[in-house]
Amino acid sequence: MLARSALGDRDAFQRLYEATAPRVYAVLLSMLRDSALAQDVMQDAYVKVWGQSRDYHADRGLVLSWIIAIARYRALDLLRASKRRDALEMEAVQQQSLTEPTQEGFSDLLQECLGKLADLQRRSIVAAFVNGFTHEELAAREATPVGTVKSRIRRGMQRLRECLQQ
Repeated sequence: MLARSALGDRDAFQRLYEATAPRVYAVLLSMLRDSALAQDVMQDAYVKVWGQSRDYHADRGLVLSWIIAIARYRALDLLRASKRRDALEMEAVQQQSLTEPTQEGFSDLLQECLGKLADLQRRSIVAAFVNGFTHEELAAREATPVGTVKSRIRRGMQRLRECLQQ
């Protein structure tokens, strides 16, 4: 569908949107905690997907992962540019534990694999990929060098990948 979209096929793009939009919206809603904002970011992301569909390379990952990455980066840009960032950080800390993700978007297998990680790895991965914290923000929160945070996340992601492939 994406390849046909790259050729300007609007029907293919509509089918692609219908097939992927619920997952993309769930990710955005989890990050932004605001339905209207999530819908706006999703629209921006799909406009970018339409315009950059020729840039997708199948050897770099799944189409859905590529679309979610575009949407995530749009949401992160919005959060960083917005003054709401501080309020969202406080809300995230108060409403959910960074060590135990509770979003329905997590599969049982992913929950199980996250549970096998060291506490710092799990907390860093969830904070970065669910709550949208940057490496620098995590380093500042934990009074840890940025390189340590990056390494912790990278090692944790490797362990997650191995667990999910079993």
